[in-house]
Parts: sequence; C-alpha cells; structure tokens
Amino acid sequence: MKRILLAGVLAAGSAMAAYAQTDPAASGQEAGAMKLSAAECASLWNQASPDGGPISESQAAAYVTDFKAANPDGDNTLEKDEFTKACDSGLVKSAASTGAGTGEAGSANPPAEEGSKMQPGNQ
Repeated sequence: MKRILLAGVLAAGSAMAAYAQTDPAASGQEAGAMKLSAAECASLWNQASPDGGPISESQAAAYVTDFKAANPDGDNTLEKDEFTKACDSGLVKSAASTGAGTGEAGSANPPAEEGSKMQPGNQ
C-alpha cells in the first residue's frame, strides 16, 4: 500500500513539474508566445533596425508584444540587447505571427463563371 501511495505522489509531482515547464504564466511568457531561436531573433532585429540603432515603440510594435516589459530602463527605445532579452523572455513575435501573410492562397485568375467556357483564342 505504501508503494502505491509513493508511486502516486511521484507521478503527481512529475506531472506538475512538466506542467510548470510548459505553462507560459510560470515562465513569464504570454499565452501563445513561443521563444524564438537566436538566429530568428537576430533576423527580426535586422528587420526592425536595419542600421542597428535603437528602435522606437512604434517601430517595435510589429515585433514586440509588451514594449514596457521589453524596455526596463523606460527610455522609450529598445536597444539590441533589450530586444534580445525580450526575445529570450518570449516577448517577441515570430515573422509568421505578424499578420504579414494573411492573404488568401490561390490563383491570381478568378474562376470562370458557371456556364461560360473558355474558347481557344478568346483569352
């Protein structure tokens, strides 16, 4: 009986530890935020700041989910090191989540109306 109880306690402890590792609130990340790789973060910084200088809040808006949290010195700009720390904290969105590619996929040509047939030479 003691072995069964001990096994149950260990299983519950393992499950809670696993949940804590994946819980965004426990890690300080926003829900749905995903930590980017160093290469992704560097690429996004180069897009946000082609000259490498600090970026303003409006420039950062396309990349950073919480500017105030990403800018601990409160100087209203993000330097590269602050952007990198924000990336590590899950405060930077990947390029896929910026909304840049939200168009419809498909052909540039609209479908032919029903009942009309394309005739060779009538294009």
